[in-house]
Amino acid sequence: MPSVVIDLDIIAENTRRVVDSLGGQVGVFGVTKAVCGSPLVARAMLRGGAAGLADSRLDNVQRLRNSGIAAPVMMLRIPSVSEAPDVVRLCDMSLNSEAAVLDALARAAEEQGVVHDVILMLEMGDRREGVPPEDLFPLAATAMREPSLRLAGIGANFMCASGVMPTRAKLDNLCNLADQLEQRFGTKLDYISGGNSANLALMQTEPLPKGVNMLRVGATILRGENSFTGGTLPGYDDGGFTLEAELVEIKMKHSLPDGETGPDAFGNRLVFEDRGARLRGIVNLGRVDMRPEGLKPRHRNVEIVTASSDHLIVDITEAKKFAVGDPIRFEMDYGALVQAMLSPYIDKQLAGRENIAPRPTAVRLIAAPDIHDRTETRAFVAGVIELGLEIKRDGVPDAADLPVWIIPDRDRIFEMLDTADDAAVESGLLWMDSEPGDVRRMANPEAAAVFAIRTATKEQARTIDERKILALTMEDIDLVGIRESARKAIQRVTQTTDGFALVLHASVARGMGDDPREAGLSYRECSTVMERIAASRELRAIVLSGIGESPTPPALDAAFGYLLSALGKRILSGRTE
Repeated sequence: MPSVVIDLDIIAENTRRVVDSLGGQVGVFGVTKAVCGSPLVARAMLRGGAAGLADSRLDNVQRLRNSGIAAPVMMLRIPSVSEAPDVVRLCDMSLNSEAAVLDALARAAEEQGVVHDVILMLEMGDRREGVPPEDLFPLAATAMREPSLRLAGIGANFMCASGVMPTRAKLDNLCNLADQLEQRFGTKLDYISGGNSANLALMQTEPLPKGVNMLRVGATILRGENSFTGGTLPGYDDGGFTLEAELVEIKMKHSLPDGETGPDAFGNRLVFEDRGARLRGIVNLGRVDMRPEGLKPRHRNVEIVTASSDHLIVDITEAKKFAVGDPIRFEMDYGALVQAMLSPYIDKQLAGRENIAPRPTAVRLIAAPDIHDRTETRAFVAGVIELGLEIKRDGVPDAADLPVWIIPDRDRIFEMLDTADDAAVESGLLWMDSEPGDVRRMANPEAAAVFAIRTATKEQARTIDERKILALTMEDIDLVGIRESARKAIQRVTQTTDGFALVLHASVARGMGDDPREAGLSYRECSTVMERIAASRELRAIVLSGIGESPTPPALDAAFGYLLSALGKRILSGRTE
């Protein structure tokens, strides 16, 4: 698949540069709307020093909250009246310009027993949201007479609808209006929100007024973008996102079409220059996936010619020698990034030293003393050593370890996983069990999959639906097959994560429990899943549960057999490489 490679180190570092450039006097709210509210990107912004997050879609904010992010979140888009209850429930503050919306927010906040912060937006030339200065005070009066609302500040927006740039004069006017509002109503505003990434471009020539104490920054953090020029601001990195796709055809073709031309599939009438025969490549991307006008090849002398729904045509005549199957990499402007992140046909992958953990070199077996002494355990240890992995016993896992916990039941699963959890690492969770477990405690629901479940309570089903956890029942597996089901689950827990933990409960597969009739997956099916896990090279921890205090030799032997397959053991070739 084509993929967007996300370097979280660059995003975190760009955020630090923004925060440092503002000298600690201006709070930065990282804007996540271009990345569809990605919790991974949001956490990188917060690590870089963002005071909070901002997004324009409630679905995106729900993603942030589902992933456990508790930082302040601002609703960027003017809320609709019908959205008011969800805005109050999910967001700490919102940008507003209409009295009717303030009334709806006030009712929702009162019903929920909270106080919602509002920032009133001024129209300062860009002709997007905001009231003219003469309407600011009546709108502020509406907000202040509602006990369930708090007038937290005023703000302005630039370079979004009409491309109007921020100026020192416009920002001085914003600060003056804030002073007048404070004097008129005898209140103190927390925020004067002076705009977005465009203000950082303005700062290259003149400082912000001292009154401005908040910016909503997306493009500069994500792309290092200079909003005035479209280039990169000095000191920032534009490599946070790279679009990668594969060459699927390379042929010599004439640069002019042959025949009478009309509009293309998207209604565009194209004009081509006669450059003679050229070496052209076709890349497995199209307008369905991204906006080709917003792409810039990261390879010298590669030129974009045009694009159809599914193919991007490039001229590689003067570039280095490419072969079919080679990757082509592209830089994306803001619009292309948004569309690529929205596309379900484009994979999302992680890069960056801070977030990519090394493949484990040791297995740390953590179990009760009598388990360590079992004959089956000694055979398992020998098998691990044959795979070229070091074996360790008990203790606290370190960065080089793949911990394997063996526990009698489900009660301590999350306690075990928390032992190995690193706040700087984004981990997935593949839960193989006859029931979903405590799905409320799955920290990263967008990277969680419950697999081969046969029963679920109404509460578990509701939580799975609300948190958007991937759930594959035995019925699902029977419908699409074990290999496709395993592919879906592993893709879910490895996409944009730093590896995943496997929870393997004895009830899920043949041989691990005392009653083979209770097993959902056959021996072959479970082994297939383990082989797919090994092939992913992303396994970082295992919890083997449900085998009881004193498992029978056949049950323990079967469980260890599955685990060796997950670690890479093969019948003929040793370890999966």
